[in-house]
Amino acid sequence: MDNDMTENDKARRFKVLVCIDGSKESYRGLRYAVRLGSNIKADITLLYIRQVDKELHTGGLDIRMARENMLEWGLEMPGMTSLKLARDILIEDGYLDEDWRTITSHVDIQGDPLGDNLVEYTSKEGCKVTLKLMVSPSPDLGILDEGEMGDYDVTILSASDDNTQSEKNLMFSGSVSQVVATESAKTVIVAKALEENHGHLLCLSGSDASFNAAMRDAVLASKCNCPIFLFSVASDESKVEAANSIIAKARTAIEAAGYPIAGEKVAIGDTVEQIVEEGQNYSLIVLSGEHQRGFRRFFKSSLTYHILNSAKNSVMLNR
Repeated sequence: MDNDMTENDKARRFKVLVCIDGSKESYRGLRYAVRLGSNIKADITLLYIRQVDKELHTGGLDIRMARENMLEWGLEMPGMTSLKLARDILIEDGYLDEDWRTITSHVDIQGDPLGDNLVEYTSKEGCKVTLKLMVSPSPDLGILDEGEMGDYDVTILSASDDNTQSEKNLMFSGSVSQVVATESAKTVIVAKALEENHGHLLCLSGSDASFNAAMRDAVLASKCNCPIFLFSVASDESKVEAANSIIAKARTAIEAAGYPIAGEKVAIGDTVEQIVEEGQNYSLIVLSGEHQRGFRRFFKSSLTYHILNSAKNSVMLNR
């Protein structure tokens, strides 16, 4: 598949948006982004969304000074504790060096004294790590807007409820992750108990969408050396041969593109139940995700929605 890439595609750096809210799960998502991007030195943006605060408490610190010294605040400014911890994880993991060139910028937001703030680190090779503290009416709108403006290849957000008490921004409630997963035009990973080293479970239904999603994930998984496994569900014994044929077609195409298959399996039973059960053995359940912006009512009747809702672990909607 890489042979079909244009020169512009090859020159364009892979971009990952990691949504941070102070929860342990959001930091697990960050570490997965590091694994995803390490071999290709992807650009990573760390995003914290906060709502407009007309009475932002600064402890008497001048707002302009706070902006200019964004990462040096000794105060519990909204979102900064979480972003600084995320930055420190990147340094600890060797993804970000403290000697990278640093640029800070600010955008005024009416009614909010702090506004949008950004710190961008750039390596000598041009790799970028960006910390972005963004104001938005709601977390889902902020994430979707940033996703569109930044043209990210992958967005990672958690569906965890273990947000720290010090951060009041409950960014990733189930409803927020569902809206983003439904309406984003690009690939989304909804992190639930996200663990590395267990591979990607590529779920195949026989549709062109699921086949294309499997092909795309084979490329994505190769970037982080993640093994891929093919999975299909037959409703009963009479459908097993068809399910095996679906897997065989995908295996032939993926291997022909140069990506190895670590394993494959056909299960019999209810599609949602079988995928959710089998998926617990893997880092990610990979599903096709048709772009549904503005059509949540249709998405909520789909198998993808029910799997996303029922899964005990992380789900990728591959677009």
